[in-house]
Amino acid sequence: MSERQKRSDIDTAKVVTRGINILAVRNRFLAQNYMRINHVPQGVIERVLDRPCARRATSAEQLISEAIVPSSSGTRRD
Repeated sequence: MSERQKRSDIDTAKVVTRGINILAVRNRFLAQNYMRINHVPQGVIERVLDRPCARRATSAEQLISEAIVPSSSGTRRD
């Protein structure tokens, strides 16, 4: 696998993770639209949205990425 492919796969993984976060805090339409706009293949979008068990484990890079921390909707939990 070339360096370019690796970077592309990492970028796609980040987009998918953000899409899953959008799904958790918003809705499926927005999650699907976000991933589609960011060129995630339709088959991947369907797999991650329709079959949560089929999602890949989150990488160490994703865990420290802002992708894992969805922004709040303006409400605080104290």
